[in-house]
Amino acid sequence: MNIFRKTAWQSLKNSRVRSLVTVIGVALSAAMFTAVTTFAVSLQSYLVNGAIVRHGGWHVNFPVADASFVQEQAEDSRVTDIVTFANIGYARLEGGQNPDKPYLFLAGFSQETFEALPVNLILGRLPERDDEVLVPAHVASNGGVQISVGDVLFLSVGERMCTDETLNQHVPYRSGREPGTEKENLLVTDKKVYKVVGIYKRPSFEERTAPGYTLITAADGLQRDGLQTGSFSAFVTLQNPYQARSYGEETSADGAYALNQEVMRFLGLSDSEAINGYLYAIGIILVLLIMLGSVFLIYNSFTISLNDRVHQSGILLSVGATERQLRGMAIFEGFCIGLAGIPLGVLTGIPVIRLVLALVEENFRNVLYEGVPLTLTISLPALSAAALIGMVTILISAWIPAKKAARMPVMECIRQTGELKLEPKALRASQSFGRLCGLPGILALKNFKRNKRRYRSVILSLTLSVVLFVAAGSFETALEQLTELTMVDLDGDILFQAKDMEEGRLQEVYGNLKTADGVYKSECRPEGMLVFWSESPARSTEQMQAMLEVMGIAAGHACTLSNIYEVLEENRNIRFIVNLFSAVFLAMISLIAVANVFNTISTNIRLRRRELAMLRSVGMSDREFGRMMWFECLIYGWRTLCFGLPAALLVSWLIHWWLTGREGVQAAFPIPWKGLGISILGVFIVIFVTELYAAGRIKRENIIEALRDDVT
Repeated sequence: MNIFRKTAWQSLKNSRVRSLVTVIGVALSAAMFTAVTTFAVSLQSYLVNGAIVRHGGWHVNFPVADASFVQEQAEDSRVTDIVTFANIGYARLEGGQNPDKPYLFLAGFSQETFEALPVNLILGRLPERDDEVLVPAHVASNGGVQISVGDVLFLSVGERMCTDETLNQHVPYRSGREPGTEKENLLVTDKKVYKVVGIYKRPSFEERTAPGYTLITAADGLQRDGLQTGSFSAFVTLQNPYQARSYGEETSADGAYALNQEVMRFLGLSDSEAINGYLYAIGIILVLLIMLGSVFLIYNSFTISLNDRVHQSGILLSVGATERQLRGMAIFEGFCIGLAGIPLGVLTGIPVIRLVLALVEENFRNVLYEGVPLTLTISLPALSAAALIGMVTILISAWIPAKKAARMPVMECIRQTGELKLEPKALRASQSFGRLCGLPGILALKNFKRNKRRYRSVILSLTLSVVLFVAAGSFETALEQLTELTMVDLDGDILFQAKDMEEGRLQEVYGNLKTADGVYKSECRPEGMLVFWSESPARSTEQMQAMLEVMGIAAGHACTLSNIYEVLEENRNIRFIVNLFSAVFLAMISLIAVANVFNTISTNIRLRRRELAMLRSVGMSDREFGRMMWFECLIYGWRTLCFGLPAALLVSWLIHWWLTGREGVQAAFPIPWKGLGISILGVFIVIFVTELYAAGRIKRENIIEALRDDVT
């Protein structure tokens, strides 16, 4: 270890309190980085698992494949699993109302396929033979054709042809209306009879542009109808999902493949740049906010440390030390603090986020994916990223003030005059202020005026804390207002409303809906409104939705079915989740701010050790000394509130407008008196406690020793 590193190490040891506070601040920053990255990884895992439960775990779908292709992909080292269903063919949907979806598409599922591709039954059961079929509910709601359980379908099945080209589900319907295009035809090759045994929700693997509604029948993989045509739809699961797009382009000869977008978007691989940008923006904003609070603390700490040793730096420069060597001292000091604080922060952040996840797990289940656990997922890359971001923040915070100090003139460093304003006009205090506050107040004001730079970071840190604290409270208040407004004039658990529906048809719909499981009370009100009370609103709503789809009534502008109970419960769960994470984030930011304030004020008072000892030596009493400290606290607090309170009110109003006014909800802006009061009290408590601690240490020192020694 060279002399400069030894000097930096000795400085850390001599200023134990400041070093300890800085390490704690670094640990808090690292804990927040760890919490954010670990939560992001855990939430991503939860969303991916939930999407897999709903939509299947496959990554790439090939709508047309033969037996040899399936076998070849099964042997590919990139593939972990592959399932297929037989492309039996297409049949005309008689009476269909959707001109872009005129077909029924028949898919033959094996037992393995039923397990791999989620099929969400609404009514009935799964097909057990190749003459039984499931019908998707959107045949009625989207296609306008009502098919019920027990119906028998007589279908003429064949292939879609356009000139000499055979078309598949990946190719939209070719109506021939577009200039230069030919109309497709259905080449019938077989006659089939199916009995409808169930109604199921629209399958996730059916693309929105697909020309056929997918009917599912039972088929034993390669041993049934698919063997005659050799045509299958293959669903491939890859070892590395990030290779899905390149794999699909490379493997598909004609470019006909589809990705599991519901899973891909939570892996950051969505085709939508907006979704990807939104997901990444959340993480970047959180990291930047944490870095902002961390830089305030760490930068200020190293600035104070260098100011503390500015006389020492001047001496080193005078005997030949270079700017690079002085910067190296500061960076070494930051590296040592990082080695102590970052591991402590990482080890603290993991159990903190584990506790938070345990508290919100049930709420996440109610809001998003029921039955999917939200568990802690520890990722070494995420932890490494948290540690790296923390270390970069420390080194930047150490390098900037070190560069500034190294460029100061040597004599200015030795005399320690660079940070002080000594112009009489700048330090002048009014006579009325002097009569009101006396000599202690004048001294406190002049000390603040002559060295504003040292106090700026304290005021900024406290201002940031005030804004965040009040904003978090306003966010909670706005959510409460939305919940209360949602509850106004709404009773019951489920609401069905149909505009312009004939009375006879409305009574028919009402009679069916009130038979849903769990409904124990119902009312048919004027203007087409099917209020229901249910013991299980979620199950009842799902069944009612299925009934509407079977009856060919599509939910939309004319007809709405709302689970009021679920909406209110979801609002409560979202509020709890947001409030908990806001509280944790706010608590850690506030701790960083408190550490910054304590570090700055206590060290600044220590830097004024000789000055304060001189005042006491010429007759300043302990009472006057205490009054001077109190006046300094008032100046700190007043300056903080002058900036913090207007900014907090502005941010609170923006939050209120964003959550309520933007949606047209008429809700008065409530001034967050509670948050403002707590933040004002908190600011002065933090400042006063720190001043009392630092001043108490000064009072206990021997005046002669303080006048004799340099600041250490």
